[in-house]
Amino acid sequence: MKTALIVMLVVLGIILVGSILLMNPKGGGIGMGIGGSAGGGSGNEYGSKKSIEGKLKKVATITAILFVGISLFLPFVQ
Repeated sequence: MKTALIVMLVVLGIILVGSILLMNPKGGGIGMGIGGSAGGGSGNEYGSKKSIEGKLKKVATITAILFVGISLFLPFVQ
């Protein structure tokens, strides 16, 4: 059980870092090509910039809550 929780922490940590790095800060960022004006033109076949940013924010929030919850629960598992 403890090993499974530690593996989940590692996976959640990777997802959390990845989703935060893909977010588009005000000055640009790693995720700028995903929801930004990549490919030329304002139309984007993958959806708008705001919808991708919203999804990344939800993923980061949920992942952070799960990460903290498991981290607090882990010391009590034998």
